Amino acid sequence: MKCDILTIFPDIFHAYLNEGILKRAIQRGLIQVTVHSLRDYTKDKHRTVDDYPYGGGSGMVMKPEPFYAAVETICPDRAQRRILMLSPAGRKFDQNLAEELSQEN
Repeated sequence: MKCDILTIFPDIFHAYLNEGILKRAIQRGLIQVTVHSLRDYTKDKHRTVDDYPYGGGSGMVMKPEPFYAAVETICPDRAQRRILMLSPAGRKFDQNLAEELSQEN
């Protein structure tokens, strides 16, 4: 299984991937994980990945452009791949969903 992780905090993921069950799975070749910094797919000098919500309000939202550029670059064959993009508004990723996805090719 190949996993590409897009994040604005890549160092956090490296810590988890170098310990425990994930480390063993990687060493055994059961999973291949590549961590990508979302900021590498921005075009401005500040490498901005977020913006204010449309219409105002508190908080910040992630810009879609860096995600789109990253997926285009990382997955040129994306028409033949299953791409999962997690969202707070989406379906909860739990053990049941993990098992369901593990049955796919």
